[in-house]
Parts: sequence; structure tokens; C-alpha cells
Amino acid sequence: MIEVTADRSRKLVIAHMGGFLSPEEVDGFARDRDAAIKAMGLRSGEYFMLVDTSTAVIQPQEIVAAFQHLIANSSYKARRIAIVRKSSLTRMQTVRILSIREDAAVFETLEEAETWLFAS
Repeated sequence: MIEVTADRSRKLVIAHMGGFLSPEEVDGFARDRDAAIKAMGLRSGEYFMLVDTSTAVIQPQEIVAAFQHLIANSSYKARRIAIVRKSSLTRMQTVRILSIREDAAVFETLEEAETWLFAS
């Protein structure tokens, strides 16, 4: 399950991800994210991304690869990506996914993630 929302006042796209994900859900996430960015009238590099995966579980390798491909090839790149993960095992998987971006980080709480996202 992936749900995408937007906070126009902060130029923020928020994704809540939980459970096991399918390749179709990753594709749907990309479409929903792009639609949220367009609805805010923003372009690549003009928005922040917050992903709450605190209820997600370890994902199959094909999902990890799908997210890495999405991050590397997206026509809309976030200024910064903050991901919330609680479990140490799932954190390691998330760090692997984000290893292709320097401006991405993993946090234990939403508060830490938002503080980092909007720090100058």
C-alpha cells in the first residue's frame, strides 16, 4: 500500500508505504508523485520528499531494484529525500536503495526527518 499526498505550503510530497509492495504499486507511486508535483506547479528540484515506511516490511529484491531505478531515472528529482524507517534490518535495505543519492537520508522519526529536510 502506497498513499501519496502533498503539502503545497512546504513544497512537500509525502508518501506512506506499508506492507509488501508490488512492482505495480511502485509504478503507481511514481505516477501519483508526479501528479502531486504537477498539481503544486513545481518542477524537478523544487520540492522535498518525505517517505514514511515505518509500517513497511523487508521487500523483495525486485522492489528494491524498482525503487533504485525510479530514483535514478525520474524526470522529477526532489531537492532532498527523507525516509522514516524503524527496524534496523529494513533501514539497511532503505540505505541501499538511497545509496545513489547524496541528498537522501534515513531517520527513525518523522520529526527528525522533517528537521533535516528543511534545514538550510
